[in-house]
Amino acid sequence: MRPLVERISPNVGSSFFIERHAHHFTCNINYWHHHPEYEMVFVKNGVGEQRVGNHLSYYEDGMLIFIGPDIPHLPFLNYQRENNYEIVLQLKEDFMGENFMERPEMNQIRNLFKRSHEGIIFGSGIKQGAEARLNEIILADPFKRLILLLDFLNDLALQKDYRLISPGRASLAVAPGDFNRINKVYALIAEKYMEDVSLNEAAELASMTVPAFCRLFKRHTTKTFTQFLNEYRISKSVQLLSTEVQPISEVAFSCGYNSLSYFNRQFKQITGHKPTDYRKVFEASPVF
Repeated sequence: MRPLVERISPNVGSSFFIERHAHHFTCNINYWHHHPEYEMVFVKNGVGEQRVGNHLSYYEDGMLIFIGPDIPHLPFLNYQRENNYEIVLQLKEDFMGENFMERPEMNQIRNLFKRSHEGIIFGSGIKQGAEARLNEIILADPFKRLILLLDFLNDLALQKDYRLISPGRASLAVAPGDFNRINKVYALIAEKYMEDVSLNEAAELASMTVPAFCRLFKRHTTKTFTQFLNEYRISKSVQLLSTEVQPISEVAFSCGYNSLSYFNRQFKQITGHKPTDYRKVFEASPVF
């Protein structure tokens, strides 16, 4: 399945689009998609998945992410916490007019846009500071909104607390043939992660030998198939731990782990926390 193209129109009277969603279901894009606009997403305090190009990970306590144009991605689904919301900002590189980005005053923002082709996830401190700035942009009149946006982007460009999703690569985009193979495997994992998903089954689905598939998968995801599967299962367990009250042993079983001790090791290795400690954090913050 190829990513579908999302059509985006700027806000009335503006050269870019920005919108606040109080709940994830108010966003009408819920499929694998891409668009020619750059996209920034702020999530206040939700927990969810980040599937961008060939990258899959999860976040907790919200996030601030900025990705370049035509990078396929899923919505940044978040499992609702109290007082949570999402802000989406989308704009084209020429939103200020042709060649405007070449002006010397735009040097920092131009570099920020260039880095976004590798995907930028900002640190928690920057995310917290961005909340008030983005809400101010939303509430401003069109002219003030534009000035505030440029100032915000320039400040973001100067920040050092961030990581690149795919460092050293020109883009997170995947070649069409490889994309189709990898996307079939993604779909297999999403459908059967609760079961015993084998490397042989994934390679057969991609119509490749096991060694060839392993090379392809590692090249495009920077992970082995087993690492990727474990991270996906743990991301699902994070969702259950933050939204369900079932015992941790049942969470482990429902996410494809037959051994509780192995689940605990994988959870600690991937998240840095024990499942019991992780659940205690969310018990102190009621779910909607």
